[in-house]
Amino acid sequence: MSEPWTDPAGALDAVILAGGRGSRLGGRDKASIEVDGESLLRRAVDGARSAGCREVVVVGPPRAGWEEIVQVREEPAYGGPVAALAAALGRLRSEGVLLMAVDLRNAAGVARLLASLPRPRTGVVLVDGSGADQWLASRWRTEVLRGSLTGDHRDQALRRVLGAFEPDRVVVGDDLVRDIDTPADLEGP
Repeated sequence: MSEPWTDPAGALDAVILAGGRGSRLGGRDKASIEVDGESLLRRAVDGARSAGCREVVVVGPPRAGWEEIVQVREEPAYGGPVAALAAALGRLRSEGVLLMAVDLRNAAGVARLLASLPRPRTGVVLVDGSGADQWLASRWRTEVLRGSLTGDHRDQALRRVLGAFEPDRVVVGDDLVRDIDTPADLEGP
């Protein structure tokens, strides 16, 4: 890791991936699932804002009533997370970007932690207790992504594309990066 952001309040944007099919949840739109009375999308957007992100870009199907965010769609629809990230790049204005999944139960905690870390050389990815990289809980230098995410990224794995940048890794507790993939994940805190 290297020096901190020069302007922490305005140096970060956020990209929230919200375009999956929710197949393990019976086709439910994860963004609209409510946890503690708030949709996962609201939790993710508010989490990014609480971390100081000035632009929040949500990649997925268009949603009415979300004028406070930028909405884009990956090409083709359901083209995967790398295609989604590539679709958002043209809308980013800041030096750094938080990359988050819409289904993070603790999106605010993830966003605040990522925003508080020193500026990475290329990026930083959170790692859960089992040692798994959580690519959709990460932070990147925008120029690194912009310079390499060109062309067709349909169905490519984030670990393969982003792993090539050799990001820093920060081990965190499983509760921080817990996401919602199945009906059982909706249970509990």
